[in-house]
Amino acid sequence: MKLTSVLRTFAFLLIASLIAGTTYAQDKIDFHNGREVAANEVLVKFATPRNEPDDSVKQTEDIEVSERIGDGEVHRLRSRSKKVDALIKSLRSRPDVVFVEPNYIVHLFDIPNDPSFPSLWGLRNTTTLGADISAVPAWDISVGSAANVVAVVDTGTDYSHPDISANMWSAPTSFSVSIGGVTITCAAGTHGFNAIIRTCDPADDNNHGTHVTGTVGAVGNNGIGVVGVNRVARIMAVKFLDSTGSGTISDAIDAIEFAIQAKNAFAPTGANVRVLSNSWGGDGFSQALLNEINRANAADMLFVAAAGNSGTNNDTTPAYPASYQANNVIAVAATDINDNRASFSNYGALTVDLGAPGVSILSTIQGNRYGYMSGTSMATPHVSGAAALILSRCSLSTSQLVTNILANVARGPQQSCCQRLSQRADQPKLDGQQQQ
Repeated sequence: MKLTSVLRTFAFLLIASLIAGTTYAQDKIDFHNGREVAANEVLVKFATPRNEPDDSVKQTEDIEVSERIGDGEVHRLRSRSKKVDALIKSLRSRPDVVFVEPNYIVHLFDIPNDPSFPSLWGLRNTTTLGADISAVPAWDISVGSAANVVAVVDTGTDYSHPDISANMWSAPTSFSVSIGGVTITCAAGTHGFNAIIRTCDPADDNNHGTHVTGTVGAVGNNGIGVVGVNRVARIMAVKFLDSTGSGTISDAIDAIEFAIQAKNAFAPTGANVRVLSNSWGGDGFSQALLNEINRANAADMLFVAAAGNSGTNNDTTPAYPASYQANNVIAVAATDINDNRASFSNYGALTVDLGAPGVSILSTIQGNRYGYMSGTSMATPHVSGAAALILSRCSLSTSQLVTNILANVARGPQQSCCQRLSQRADQPKLDGQQQQ
């Protein structure tokens, strides 16, 4: 689908209808075809489901770590002695292997540049007419809802932050999930998951996830700090990126799987995860991650993804997960206060769906503080939040939500409430051209 318009308001969708626990130090990173990967590791799917690889695989590949990830169909294998290229070559020759791939390293898509609503130009821009997402008129229709959950897949969240805590998701009772075949029980009151160490505490140790969370749903009308796109929300923190802002595909899969299983555990009301917000990425294609995104689609979850910060064309140089051709993926570029594409933002007439504010965005950070950040990382939660705002008023499936958002990226006639909540983008700036 060729979409060259920039998201200039989601007001019209509400105004139109709204390895196990390992972090990656430098010595644990290798390169495969020029891309960062976890050293000596691969992700493998075997033709026949199994708890462990065959002994012949363990011996031939000198395997020291073997664990299942996600729904248990994919194995993360780490060799004592073999490098990634050698593992891939050897395992691809086996007839019982469906696919084998590197365990890519992914990173945040932010550009840090270090209380008040007037500073939130992405929600209300008094400098350039139409450069914001028109949150104020959208709030005349809905300020959000606790009925739907946005899962922020990131570095975690400072869930005790006074401008966030009231809008955090909390598990109504204790519950269990099975991640890679391992049962993990989380207590009542849990706010999410840490996929790096597989615990139920998603505390932020980077600031990025807390910043994203605030844009999605910092509490409104509480007399402090900032306000999110949703003044009322439920946000689940799902951590897979470490304190440096880096993480692996295997941990990303586990993070998404937690959101799927938590939703299933409490369906239909206790954890109705409808939106996954993803402000991270890399340039390596992963079949295992694409499969997990498709699982999220089957669970009726929208997958909002940052387009990337290299200033390149995703049509020719893909950035994942934004470039996956999955029905539930929306790829987001960043725009500036003048409603132009940000200089750092990736673009693509065929592969980037829309743009949202992503330059000098003020939001929450750790320790009851606030800070400015820039990046497609900051644009993405504007769209994730807008999608949740739409769902607070409109009963839509994920496919209907995607259609509603993308159909209203170009300016059209005023229609229903849900269409008005999503309507406002009429200038072609995602094809690499700046507005003059």
